[in-house]
Amino acid sequence: MGRLDKAACAAIARRRSDAIDLRLADVDWLTIARKLAGDPTANSDGIAYPQGYGIERYRKNQDPLTDEALIRAARRDVRTALADRRAEGQ
Repeated sequence: MGRLDKAACAAIARRRSDAIDLRLADVDWLTIARKLAGDPTANSDGIAYPQGYGIERYRKNQDPLTDEALIRAARRDVRTALADRRAEGQ
């Protein structure tokens, strides 16, 4: 994967923020993951979330991520976003 442009980076930052907001609202990991999935067949809203989980697979016409892989992606996003926020606060 090449370098991401500013729009892609902004979309990823928004996805991470959305993941944190959903988790703080006590939404379970699978629901978060499906809401933020890039493949409309895996996305609970039936849309391709911008820079969503598994977007690369969707663009290549590959099968969507499994539920387990989606959950791992959502958890990783939240961990990364929280670490970034902590680093910004120092």
